[in-house]
Amino acid sequence: MEKNIEKHLSTLLTEIKKLDIDKKLHGPENENVLYLAYVGDTIFDLFTRDYLLRHYIDTIKMDEIHKRNSDLVCAKSQARIVERLIDDKVLSNDEIDFYRHARNAHSNSKSKNSSIVDYRKATGFEALLGLLFYKDTDRLLLVLEKVMQSID
Repeated sequence: MEKNIEKHLSTLLTEIKKLDIDKKLHGPENENVLYLAYVGDTIFDLFTRDYLLRHYIDTIKMDEIHKRNSDLVCAKSQARIVERLIDDKVLSNDEIDFYRHARNAHSNSKSKNSSIVDYRKATGFEALLGLLFYKDTDRLLLVLEKVMQSID
């Protein structure tokens, strides 16, 4: 059963990547960056949930795993994570430039529980993850691995 799920997920990811996303992502509109942030938000949430389950399922209760995940995916935490990635020179100059561009994109939504500065940094981080998902999955996995190493 697990192999069928892995095969289905792999097929789904392949099909998603076949979408003509390049056509939609190029251009000066901020909305394009927000599309990437939307995808990056889901990627980060899924990755952190998977990581926490794999590492803590036998040692802590599910409600604690959920709390830890919520703490990781909040804007304040993501802002700290992306700052650390920059300070530790994990991100390339092009990735930092893209992050800064995405961070400055103006969204119509606001964060209920964080400062506007943290919210924008989190948006930039999520957009970078979305971009890497479509452009370079190996690089995405490397960045996410560094994130998980830094939170352990």
